[in-house]
Amino acid sequence: MSKLRIKEIVCVAALLLFIVLLTTQNKQSAADPQQVFDDVCAAIDVSALEERREDQFKKAFGFDASDFEFVGYLASSDVMEVREVLLVKLPAGTDEEPLLNKIRTRVEDKAELFAGYAPEQSGYLETFALRARSGYVLYVVSEAPDAAVRAFKKAL
Repeated sequence: MSKLRIKEIVCVAALLLFIVLLTTQNKQSAADPQQVFDDVCAAIDVSALEERREDQFKKAFGFDASDFEFVGYLASSDVMEVREVLLVKLPAGTDEEPLLNKIRTRVEDKAELFAGYAPEQSGYLETFALRARSGYVLYVVSEAPDAAVRAFKKAL
């Protein structure tokens, strides 16, 4: 077999592997969104947080909840509190980048706002969790965002 033929076979195999990885990487999870949200919330302290309405979600993130299959959003009613939990299930084929960018901007804005006078709250913002996986977006600002991420991955 010639060296050119071997290179062709390797290139085709690499292309097939790449296609398989792309198609399986962002598969939608069949998990129940409410159960995923409940599992995430059970992994962290949400006792000071309240369920937020659709209009509050829109005000905070700039999106209509009706654009998504599921929105679970907890936040404090205290304006001096930054802790919050958001789980969004995206419709199949939806690009998560606009939502991820809006969340990043929200964190940056809050970090600037709290930087000078609320160091504990600023600390929460420095360690926030933001993950996109299997058609879901998870955003957590809490004392233990890693625990929420572990629960999120396990639930999916």
